[in-house]
Amino acid sequence: MREKLKHIFAHALMNLVRAGWGGLASIATIATSFLIIGIFLLLVLQLNALVAKWREQFRLSVFLEDRITQTQLEILEKRIQNEAAVRSITFTSKEEALANFRQELKDQQSLLEGLGDNPLPASFQLKIREGYQSPDALRRLSAFLTRLEGVEDIQYGQEWIERISNAAYLMKALGIIIGSILTLGSALIVSNTIRLAVYARAGEIEIMRLVGATKAYIRAPFLVEGMLQGSLGALLALGMLFAAYRYVAATSRLASPLFSIATDRGFLEPSMMAALVGGGALIGAIGSSLSVSRFLKT
Repeated sequence: MREKLKHIFAHALMNLVRAGWGGLASIATIATSFLIIGIFLLLVLQLNALVAKWREQFRLSVFLEDRITQTQLEILEKRIQNEAAVRSITFTSKEEALANFRQELKDQQSLLEGLGDNPLPASFQLKIREGYQSPDALRRLSAFLTRLEGVEDIQYGQEWIERISNAAYLMKALGIIIGSILTLGSALIVSNTIRLAVYARAGEIEIMRLVGATKAYIRAPFLVEGMLQGSLGALLALGMLFAAYRYVAATSRLASPLFSIATDRGFLEPSMMAALVGGGALIGAIGSSLSVSRFLKT
């Protein structure tokens, strides 16, 4: 059994060398396809990292009416605390709001001279549980809070939430569509490359059939060759993707503090890289299997 496996792998490597430019073109095409797939996968992961970071810091602000009484304030706080969507609640008085505003202005506090009465409202800052941070859930919560006595206004960055949710959905959808097209294209290219190799060695295969070699034995080296082409292409794509990622991660810390949050999560997980290489090998095996099966049927 071991000798058979050695023969199959040796034959597959020899076939890969014999393929020449055709084999290299097949590997390069698979690498290009997987590079694009990897870019979409990496973008989705980085976007998810940004969303997760945003969720940790997300606050919903409930601005209160100036005429609200202490009793109303306590009742309102209890009602908000009892909501399943609310993880925690923090009260900010009018005086604290003005002090925080002055601190944010720093060297421009002269702009507040002659302000007179404090125009800033008291507010509750709500941390929302992760399961209730979707646009629809936040709209329902906002509509409920607006109807409560003593509430003046609700703010939580509605447009930003909808945009980031739509961007995440669009990125995933595009990744699936483009990934499917590229995967099919890669399988067809491998299939054509292996088909040329099969027809080039048609005489050799016919002799093997005449001496009693089984179809599985004839097919095995070509399957291994296709798997080698697919896995080498995926590995090449991962190498290029990692080099590009390291460059972008290094420059983004200077160019964009927002993107640096995402790049801090690191490159692809080992399981994802293994899945990409395994996917390349699978595509190569499928492509070669299609070609050899057609030939053996004839």
